[in-house]
Amino acid sequence: MLRSFHQLVRDCLALALPYGRWRLIGTLAIILANGLMQVVGVASVFPFFALAADPERIRRSHFGSAILAFLPEMDHRTLLIASGLVSVALLFAANASSLAGEIIRTRYGHGLGHFLRIGMMESLAGRPYGYFLERNSGALMQKLLGDVSQFINGVLLPLLECLTRLVTLALLLLTIFFVQPLIALGAAVGLGGFYATVFLQLRHRARRLGEGLQSANAGTYITAQQFFGGIKPILVHGKTPRFIGAFKHHSAAQARIHPLIPLFGNSPRYLIEPLALGGLIAIILFYLLQGRPLDDILPNLTVIALAAYRMLPSFQMIYGQITQIQAVRYVVRELRAEFPPAPPTPAAPPSPTAATPLLFHQAIELREATFHYPGSASPVLDRFSLTIPKNAAIGIAGPSGSGKSTLVDLLLGLHAPQSGEILIDGLPLTPDRLPAWRRLIGYVPQDIFLLDASIAENIAFGIPPAEIDPAALREAAEAAQIASFVENELPGKWDTLVGERGVRLSGGQRQRIGLARALYHRPEVLILDEATSALDTATEAEVMKAIHRLHGRLTILAIAHRLSTLEECDQIIRLGNAADVVKSR
Repeated sequence: MLRSFHQLVRDCLALALPYGRWRLIGTLAIILANGLMQVVGVASVFPFFALAADPERIRRSHFGSAILAFLPEMDHRTLLIASGLVSVALLFAANASSLAGEIIRTRYGHGLGHFLRIGMMESLAGRPYGYFLERNSGALMQKLLGDVSQFINGVLLPLLECLTRLVTLALLLLTIFFVQPLIALGAAVGLGGFYATVFLQLRHRARRLGEGLQSANAGTYITAQQFFGGIKPILVHGKTPRFIGAFKHHSAAQARIHPLIPLFGNSPRYLIEPLALGGLIAIILFYLLQGRPLDDILPNLTVIALAAYRMLPSFQMIYGQITQIQAVRYVVRELRAEFPPAPPTPAAPPSPTAATPLLFHQAIELREATFHYPGSASPVLDRFSLTIPKNAAIGIAGPSGSGKSTLVDLLLGLHAPQSGEILIDGLPLTPDRLPAWRRLIGYVPQDIFLLDASIAENIAFGIPPAEIDPAALREAAEAAQIASFVENELPGKWDTLVGERGVRLSGGQRQRIGLARALYHRPEVLILDEATSALDTATEAEVMKAIHRLHGRLTILAIAHRLSTLEECDQIIRLGNAADVVKSR
């Protein structure tokens, strides 16, 4: 168990230290200071009750004699009032210290959570395209949002709370030890042993509950994402009950597990509180039966009672937080496994300002390029060669699975060929040249992703509204033949909201916005990946007409199923078992 806890602390430190070593040290220093303040607050009541029980006791003590020598005019009543006020002030200060410590711990924890989310988002942005093809986006969202929150609220903050309580507990036990050593040892061994025994009995059950909670959380994320993403076919085909049933199953698991974790953490309190009170009564009876006067033991009992008042919640809190950590510690393992180097130092692509410059004046060339997906028996493209002269229009046709989209992904730099190379004007397309190369490309996919934002924001894509260039916006929209529709038929014109994924637009309008987006940055190369395959014949003809107007001004690579879609291209290549040139002029 100690080895497991040590590994947990190491993993937490690996995630927390990049946020700032001194931030962590400062938080730990506040925890120590808070513990000292608790002890001062508890110890401050001893002089008051000692004076109240035996006015002459202060004269017999070295500390009291020094005070009376310094303040000879102070009588017993004044000293009693002063000690009482000081005690109350120190107890308020101790509670204020606890509040300040809680605020600082919480701010540190949620600051770290923000740091981790940003770092992990940057880390994901630097992953190769193939990484996302192998993972469910809902599961990634669960890790990015759900697991980070679980780590902060279920592991880190409870761990800091445990440390705060342990420091306070150790100092309080030390205080009691100076008053009554046997009682201090008995409390430490008895209460500590009780909670340790209960934890050892329940820890495996708590871990299994945590693993079940992890599965339920991921299930609700994925099911909700699939439901909202596929709402149209789900409604049309009457599959709503199936998705509601799956969501209900995972939600029911959450509802069943969530109450059990705090129940395991709180249950010992209902037994230990009456036992502690009974122990205090037993101590009082023991002293009274020995014939010791109550005023003789009252100061010590007061300190013990007040210390117990502070200690019992600390024991209970430590146990409850450790149980909570045991239940959700899986998130630490998940985060460390998914993001081995502590974020946020991802292997992101070079920034545009730092990228190697690249000019395109002659041709794009794929030379003997071979690519196969992980786990596939045969390559999708095998020693494939293609030359695309500048300002030429090249069409690629072929059946599904022939490698058309893979070819596009290679040219976009989303995949790298396992053998062969891609050349731009004779220069290899290396990772340091990718940012410059992508700035030359306009890309129109088959499925246009639209933001739930205005038409202007969707065409400019990723540019803040205040920074959108109106001239470039209108130029791109006119080239895509959508400017007239926006300005004459939409009440909000360029500020019209398109709805989530463009649900308020027709298929042809979405494709034209996608084309305008590709043209907004004035690219030199336009890549169309089956951009019209989902459109009807008339709409496809209109979109292709807009594209053909760019013939001779841009280098165009068009991918399509039908040869008729590519009839205006300079050259058409059909992929299959081998690459055949169908048309060349």
